[in-house]
Amino acid sequence: MAIAHAPQEQPCIRCGDCAAVCPEQLQPQRLLLHLRDERWAQAEHEGLQDCTACGRCDAVCPSIIPLSQHFRQAKAQIAETATRRTRALAARERYRSRQARLSRNEEAREERIVTQTANAASADAVAAAIARAQAKRAARTHPPKA
Repeated sequence: MAIAHAPQEQPCIRCGDCAAVCPEQLQPQRLLLHLRDERWAQAEHEGLQDCTACGRCDAVCPSIIPLSQHFRQAKAQIAETATRRTRALAARERYRSRQARLSRNEEAREERIVTQTANAASADAVAAAIARAQAKRAARTHPPKA
């Protein structure tokens, strides 16, 4: 008993039957050529996103090429690439925002240090520190009476 094999995909013979039945007036054989060469932008320019994946081109293809399947896979891959690109741009923006925030925080910290150093070196600050030290010393030698 012989096992029936499903017909296998053959090379495109550019017969144009697929273009003749396309309700969107696309050129499926050209789209397929771009997709096989991984020229995604050209395929989109030729109208890949306009393809409704109705399957009419599959039905008339004498080379048994599953065109609508190729088109669906390409659309999914293009969408995934766009999603990854969007995520990468968002991550890059978050990184830049974080770097700017860290830079602002560092500048503010350095400014505080400069201000504190300037205040600590003033005569009033020195006098206040001496007065606090004398008050502590006096409190230790003469404990308050309860």
